[in-house]
Amino acid sequence: MLLVGLTLSQQGPFQQRVQQAINSGGSKFAETMKQDRDQALCSQYRDKLPPEEVGAFLERQRALIKYPADGKLMGDWKQGEALFTNPRKGNCYACHTGDPKEAGAGRMGPGLVGYGQRGTSEAVVKYTYDKIYNAWATMPCSLMYRAGHHGILTPEETAHVTAFLLDPASPVNAKR
Repeated sequence: MLLVGLTLSQQGPFQQRVQQAINSGGSKFAETMKQDRDQALCSQYRDKLPPEEVGAFLERQRALIKYPADGKLMGDWKQGEALFTNPRKGNCYACHTGDPKEAGAGRMGPGLVGYGQRGTSEAVVKYTYDKIYNAWATMPCSLMYRAGHHGILTPEETAHVTAFLLDPASPVNAKR
């Protein structure tokens, strides 16, 4: 048992290079590179959490979600389109298709053409908002970045992107 613990605590060559790179950036950089509790869990279990960890993980991630001050989770789809396509904000096209007329959309994430077919029930709107704001609140260790949690999108901007995906008038949901 002692040998197993010793083996797991030793860093491999790549981990040593990563630690050297972090240390070379100074103490502030090293502080920003520290993983929070849930990031560490994703690393420890290589993005496949054991079932006994999932419930508490999702609860902690849901607690991080902030909602717009006016309580409206669907904003203006036109503003959402601008955010969705902006590489400095949503950058959603890096991974997803949205408007089928948009060339060069990514295919890493699921295609979102017709996403609004799910309707605009309170549950669908909240799920969509939560997924955009903090993807880990719906799927532990998802590759999708946590746009709201990391301050890339404000709660109001998250509501606009939610509208871009759900509003029937959005090009994402246009009848072809």
